Amino acid sequence: MRIHVILDPDLSPQRVTELGLLAEACGLDAVWSSNYPNSRDPFINLCPLALASSRIRLGPLVITPYELHPYKIAKALASLNELCRGRANILIGGPTGVNAFMGMDTSRMVGRVRECMEILKGISPDAPLNYQGKIFQTWGYQPRWATDEPPQIYVGANKVQMLRMATGIADKIMLGDTTAGRLASSMQLIRDNLRAHGRSREDVRISALVAWHVKADRAASFSEARSQLALRGMLDTWYLESFLTAEECRVVEANRNSFFKAYKQQSDRVENVPDSILDKLVANLTMSGDHADLDRHIETLRRYGDLGLDEVAFKLHQHPEAAIRTIGSLAAAIS
Repeated sequence: MRIHVILDPDLSPQRVTELGLLAEACGLDAVWSSNYPNSRDPFINLCPLALASSRIRLGPLVITPYELHPYKIAKALASLNELCRGRANILIGGPTGVNAFMGMDTSRMVGRVRECMEILKGISPDAPLNYQGKIFQTWGYQPRWATDEPPQIYVGANKVQMLRMATGIADKIMLGDTTAGRLASSMQLIRDNLRAHGRSREDVRISALVAWHVKADRAASFSEARSQLALRGMLDTWYLESFLTAEECRVVEANRNSFFKAYKQQSDRVENVPDSILDKLVANLTMSGDHADLDRHIETLRRYGDLGLDEVAFKLHQHPEAAIRTIGSLAAAIS
């Protein structure tokens, strides 16, 4: 299983470079720069690391065809790929918080992502791309200078329609905030859809985002994990019903604003939600605890591998140096 890390969106280019080089030294496969509404531009944020590193892959996530036309995404991605000599990644997905900041709707998600993927995969230095989709058009684009190994393009997908589309076109798929129960059903859906598209499981690599909160201080770990719960699958009942009761799901749904208030205030207190539910959310949607929990997390990753997962991308938060070193030792243990 390949191990990636996703860096905090507030980091400067200098910090991204420091942490990316540490991840490279620790043997990790890739580092991602987050694209949040208030973050730095993720492509530019990775440029110093692209020049300074030699092996590790790097890329922005999530980039949506709502905020950028696929042609503009292609230009930025090819430029980053040139800087790192063919080691660029990108995760293309549906609506994010950026949509709200831009006052955009979230319509035609599957179609937008599909056409974006078709444009990105159709670009070549050898011939101009002429593409006329229902949503996007690109005429005569031919970056003759883009001769490095092509970037690796991921699609972010979780539910039925996006997975059906992604399995028809993507070489890599990233599942978000997966749980053991959801991973099993998602992998079966992926296999079924690949067969329907005339493709094999070997045609696609599957990754999953996992929130990482393991720390030397156990209390600090669970406090951080609780404060970030609003982002875990956006607390969608589709995730939660695999480990919460129907009544517990209703409590979470009724108190969504409390979770987002805790996130904005970086607080581990979620008003009107009992500790029993918070503990279940942390246990099922994150990897948390102290170093005594590492063996348990290694076994979880091995179980994910047995289910068919090829990669895992750990979302980091505070104290990223310590997290990267710990994840490096974990990666060595499961290799």
